[in-house]
Amino acid sequence: MDSLPADIQSITAAQLEQAYRLDPVQFRSWFDGVYKHNSQSQLLQAWQARLSFDDTAQYSHAENTSSANLSRSDNSLLLYVVFISVLVWAIAKLPDFISLDGEWFYPRFIPFLVIAALLVYFIISRAHEKARLLIGIAGITVVLLVLLLLPDRPGSDSITMALIHGPFVMLSLLGIIFCGGHWRESSVRLGYIRYGGELLIFTALILLGGAVLTALSLGLFELIGIPINDWFFDYVVMWGAMSAPLIATWLWDQILNRESKLASVIANVFSPLFLLLTVAYLVALLGQQRSPFSDREFLIIFNALLLVVWGITVFSVTGRADKSSRLLDLTNLSLVFVTLVIDAIALTAILYRLFQFGITPNRIAVTGANLLIFVHLVWIFYEYVKAFHSKGGTEVIKTTIGRYLPVYSLWSIFVFTGLPQLFGLG
Repeated sequence: MDSLPADIQSITAAQLEQAYRLDPVQFRSWFDGVYKHNSQSQLLQAWQARLSFDDTAQYSHAENTSSANLSRSDNSLLLYVVFISVLVWAIAKLPDFISLDGEWFYPRFIPFLVIAALLVYFIISRAHEKARLLIGIAGITVVLLVLLLLPDRPGSDSITMALIHGPFVMLSLLGIIFCGGHWRESSVRLGYIRYGGELLIFTALILLGGAVLTALSLGLFELIGIPINDWFFDYVVMWGAMSAPLIATWLWDQILNRESKLASVIANVFSPLFLLLTVAYLVALLGQQRSPFSDREFLIIFNALLLVVWGITVFSVTGRADKSSRLLDLTNLSLVFVTLVIDAIALTAILYRLFQFGITPNRIAVTGANLLIFVHLVWIFYEYVKAFHSKGGTEVIKTTIGRYLPVYSLWSIFVFTGLPQLFGLG
């Protein structure tokens, strides 16, 4: 770094501390290269121990300690989980009891209710932190007001895009509540990403178990001639589906003490398979007549593939250990590159349709999302290449992912609130 002397032996502890505080990310990149050639320095050894310490684990341990001392007891929190899940289910059943149009109500409020339940869980579990309570109430109120004020226009593309991005706005709010006063720290944001991965996996397992229970229940009652299909689906299945993410969160938070790493393990297992799949798909695409430039449905499928591969890439990179094999690093790096190629094709096709057929809310929303992902992937790829060649640590790569999250949040907020106004709610 420019602020430090060229002679490593003459650097003082105060100079290192000052350089680290000025730019931690650049400092880590510089330190990895310097320490490799000066590992005998006791000062650098001390800094290596400091930098290699798992900040996320430290934060998680602090959160767990705080939970043990200041949060509600496990049994009390479980009662709150049951109460919240029943309340959310009861609100979701409102169209059955009062004159509400289900086609208007369900797309707007079912995702909102599911994520709001998670928000309330983290607010209650850290009841001593008043800031979380105020931010959570304010955020939920604002999103609810926007959902209520958006007119019922099924043919409006801008309102459809707003409703699609509403859950992402709620997930951004959930991230702020999850991280608490540490939301500005990239390492804590990575903890939220890991929680998201664990939430998906545990929710899927709960839903799978619920499907087995449903099949057994319906089969057993059918054997004795009691038809319970309608009642069971309207009440038990609906309640179970809506409460699954909340129960999964409670299991991860209280039973597993936030120590599960299933998302990272699964991502690392499937990243080579997805790499082979995407490469084979791109090769096969060259010999087919269908093109994302002219086929709208094909472009939608192409973007869905992009999101899946992007998610696998992010979870694989964030789950990378400091002592991962070079083969795994090469796989991750190749997957990032292939995802970049897919995004570049999709982005080019979207821009082509934008200039060829005109500006629409759908094209604006999809173009923005693809562009944000493309920039993020370029940044990740650049940092990963540097780390791969220098055999440095993963901290800079992970920080790159954590620092970019607010960009996605801001875009979601724009599409949710600004895009309908920009197109006159059309």
